[in-house]
Amino acid sequence: MKLLNNIYGQLLCVVFGGFLYAFGMNFFIVSQHLYSGGAVGFAQLLEIFAVKLLGINGGNAYGVIYILINIPLLIMAYKILGKRFFLGTLLGAGSISLFTSILPLNNPLGLDTITSILMGGIVTGIGVGIILLAGGSGGGLDIIAVWATRKYRNASVGKISFFFNAALYLAILAVSNVQTIVYSLIYMFIFTVVLDKVHFQNINERLMIFTKKEGIDKEILEKTGRGVTMWKGVGGYTGDDTNVMISCINKYEIREFEELIYEIDPQAFVIRDEGVRINGNFEKRI
Repeated sequence: MKLLNNIYGQLLCVVFGGFLYAFGMNFFIVSQHLYSGGAVGFAQLLEIFAVKLLGINGGNAYGVIYILINIPLLIMAYKILGKRFFLGTLLGAGSISLFTSILPLNNPLGLDTITSILMGGIVTGIGVGIILLAGGSGGGLDIIAVWATRKYRNASVGKISFFFNAALYLAILAVSNVQTIVYSLIYMFIFTVVLDKVHFQNINERLMIFTKKEGIDKEILEKTGRGVTMWKGVGGYTGDDTNVMISCINKYEIREFEELIYEIDPQAFVIRDEGVRINGNFEKRI
């Protein structure tokens, strides 16, 4: 996508992705009284409580609730993911909140539930995929998951998402029914598959780092939570000893890694291989 080659095109893609996600949610999922997972689903649940317990007219209030949930998470994103990702997340979460708040909640094509789930999963999956491809994020659970994986070695994005969504759907079950939960889970499955096809393909990178300085491996382990393999090498021209390190990341982490590496060794030599296929215990992050 040529739009992704400059900052203005990236920002436009983030907004467009937010619009697609909101369109898919309001027209195909919320209009069928179904629920998303993650922070959007949590916002939907809070909207239910606001309507039933406080008597507040719901409407599209889940979009407003969503951005309120994200305020403390955005502060966290700024601290742990850097300014650029923070801005992309702010724009992504803001776009989702804005468009879910203003787009109508209806099913203009009169689609049945299964067809709506299929369409909703495709449209919302593409929408979030575009946001991520443009270097942004929809915020919410993704921020919590990345923070936890860096703070706690045994944590993973998959585990956190699973346990959070399990608790979320159990809570929704208390105010809904089993059929609604089953349909919502089917939607989430389709959404995840589409998102995986749009976003997670070809975002993995392998970094090879050549440096004479010590400590880069420890900084990577402590500050990013990514694994590092290191061995000693010898320069073919100089004959000097050098440290050779390899680490696998996704391309949205590259800025953080480069800042960390060059802060310790401005003369470090780094090789990036994009689109590598990785098997085994590799943690997919946003």
